[in-house]
Amino acid sequence: MSDHGLKSFEKRLARIDRIHAAGGAFEATGALGRSYFDSMRPRARRAIPFKAIALFFVGALLFKGAIFAQLGAETYDARVGALARGTLPEQVGAWVLHADPVTRGIGDLLHGLIY
Repeated sequence: MSDHGLKSFEKRLARIDRIHAAGGAFEATGALGRSYFDSMRPRARRAIPFKAIALFFVGALLFKGAIFAQLGAETYDARVGALARGTLPEQVGAWVLHADPVTRGIGDLLHGLIY
């Protein structure tokens, strides 16, 4: 034998669970509840990671400078020239790896520290 009041109570509990799972809550009339504060919260914004981009470029410059210091100017320029005569991806690599003044300065500094 089942109790009608128990079925009604279980239906009510199921309805409350659905409302809570959807993010709702029971709030008194006139009270500032969760929905008010959720609507007033500023939207999360995805910013461009400028620090990560800057660290990547600094790391690339240090890498180029270390290779430049180890190989020397003539060998480095010869290898980059060989890349420039290759396929399109190799030409892009040669453009990225060309010995600019910053790379030469870092390479000279590292050469003085290493040797």
